This record gives sequence, C-alpha cells and structure tokens, in this order.
Amino acid sequence: MTSSAQVRPDGASFDDNALFGNVRPLVDTALLPAGDGQPRVVRAAHRLYEHLISLWAPGAIEAAFDLGVFEALADGPATADELAKSLSTNPKATRVLLDGLNAYDLLDRTWDADGTVVYVLPEDVRDVMRPDGLFSLAGKIGYDRQMAWGAWRNLAETVRTGALADDGSQQHNQISATEYESLVRGINFWAPPVVHALAEQLKDQGWSADREAGMLDVGCGTGIYSQLLLQQFAGLTATGLDVERILPLAIAQSEQLAVADRFHPLRRDFWREDWGTGFDLVLFVNIFHLQTPEDARDLAIKANKALADGGLVAIVDQIVVEDEANSTQNRFFRLFAASMMATGGGDAYTLDQYDEWLTGAGLRRVALVDTPMHRILLAGRD
Repeated sequence: MTSSAQVRPDGASFDDNALFGNVRPLVDTALLPAGDGQPRVVRAAHRLYEHLISLWAPGAIEAAFDLGVFEALADGPATADELAKSLSTNPKATRVLLDGLNAYDLLDRTWDADGTVVYVLPEDVRDVMRPDGLFSLAGKIGYDRQMAWGAWRNLAETVRTGALADDGSQQHNQISATEYESLVRGINFWAPPVVHALAEQLKDQGWSADREAGMLDVGCGTGIYSQLLLQQFAGLTATGLDVERILPLAIAQSEQLAVADRFHPLRRDFWREDWGTGFDLVLFVNIFHLQTPEDARDLAIKANKALADGGLVAIVDQIVVEDEANSTQNRFFRLFAASMMATGGGDAYTLDQYDEWLTGAGLRRVALVDTPMHRILLAGRD
C-alpha cells in the first residue's frame, strides 16, 4: 500500500488519511489513563469534548473567509502583521486565527530569515476557497450561514415535533431557492470520484467511450455530474433539468468544461412537467434523499417511463445498507439524515427501500457501488 504521508514546509510530516473524518485528532489518547471506572469515564469525556469543539473548525474557517484571509494569502505568503495591515484587523487576533487555521491543516507555518512566522496557503486549499473555483466550498459556507447554523440550534425542537406537515404527513424539504443556489455551488467536489466510479460501471455494462447515447440529469444543479460524464464519453449528450434560477450556473459551467455543445439545459419542474422519453441513462444525484417515501416511489416510476429500451437509471445518494452496521458509509449517511431533518426534511433511505421502490416501478437493481459520501445504485427494467 502506498503511504499518503507528506512533508510540510516546517519539516513535519502528516498523513492525508488522518485528515479525513472530522479533523485531525486533537486528543492524544495514548496519554490517557487506561482501565475501568474513573479512567474510562475520563476517556469518554475527552472523546465527547472533542466532538463538542468541532464547531471551532467552521467558526475559524468562516471568519477567515469573511475577512479575506484566503484571498490575501492566495497572492503569496505573509506574516500575521502583514496580513493584519492589509485586512485592517488586529495583529494579535489575526495571529491567533492564523494559528488556529494551521491546527486544522488549512495553512502552513514556516519562518523567514529573522525567525518571524510566515503563513502559507497550500495550493489545494486555495483552489477550494476561491469563490469562482470549480470545487469551491464558498457556496457551502453561504448555505451554512443562511440556514444550517440556525437549524442545528433548533434540532431538539425538530425532534420533539417530528417536523411534520400541517396534515401530520412527512414534511417535504423546505430549502429555499436562495439556499439551494448557494448549496449547489458548494458541493461540486463530490462529483469527480462519483463520476469515475459511474463511468467504470457503465463500461462494465457495455458502454464504449464513443457510443452514441443520451442521458437525462434530473435536478442537475450545476450539471457537474453529467458534464464530467460528457468528458468521459465522446458520443454522449446530456439534458439537464432544473429550475430557471439554477440553469445559468449549469450553462456557464458547461462552457467552462468545454462540453456546452453536448449539454442541453431544460427548464422544468420535474414533478409537474414531462421529462421526455428514450434516454439511455437517467441520473439522479442527491434527489431521492429530499423526498418522502411516496414521492421517491413516484420518481422511480417516472424514471422508467423516461428510459429507452436497455437504458439504465443511476441513483447517487446516501443509501444505507443495514447489514453494514458501522461502516464509514453508513455512519456518514446517518449523520446526513440528521442534517436533512434539521434543515427542512429528507432522510437517508435504506437499500431495501430503494429496491422496493424500483420493483414497484418495474425496475431492478443491477449494481451498487461505494464512493466517498455516496453510493451509486444502477437499475434497469425488470
């Protein structure tokens, strides 16, 4: 196995794998006392405390984003005093914030000739924090500010009431158009590993790179998934369905990725308007978790109607597999379900539920593939 350890500018090494999860561990558990009784309780307290202080990370990241720290350091390394001067901030407070960002591996610390600490923005972080970057998280930060922070503070009340609709039924997702626009800009980074895995599955199903085929991207958002697939399959064309407010984002991005000639945006309310027929691939990315079970069943039916003979439905979502109780995938999916409940409705449905919806729609599952933070379910006509 190839090691992912790297050397930072200060000579220290780190392992990329340690960065996945919440943050690099902040408690050296080897220093905690072993044993039962009080030591065990103390260990549990340290573990839970580390979860509680997870809010430090978004607090520091969002403050730095608001102040322009990442944008300033994109122009080159700087000391805390230099940054404070250019950002009109307090020098000591600026240094404290920068050191906090370094603790989260978002900035590197090195030293100039006279021993003054210099802060360096790693290239990958720069690209992620640029508002115009293809895989920027700026939209995610905006979404959290507009909705998520307040929603999580009210989670207890949501659990008490169940966030049900007035008639007692499961509430549909309540995300607003503005919040949706922010969010779709901030989750493009999910797409590359998903598209890589999906492309491999399509090849396993007999798709060649130059096969002429048409796909439908339902609720396409920025269109990143279908657009990256267009780069993989030269004979593929894609129709992206979404609301009028979002389609300009998809059009601009298709031009940026040089696939605009094969990406066709279509303004549609995909619940009330027709999708068309004869598609070789019908793609749903992060659509099913927003639905009630009844609506998810209806989506499967509509997908079958849109398929060409021999076509495939690809569902990319947080799909829980019950017999993998503590897998990384399931752990994330169950927390994701809590997030959906907090922010307006939705769930992480189980594979058994998907199979039931597909069977009822005359479809059957042909593949299930793990990707980071998602699973891909491929289905065809029964």
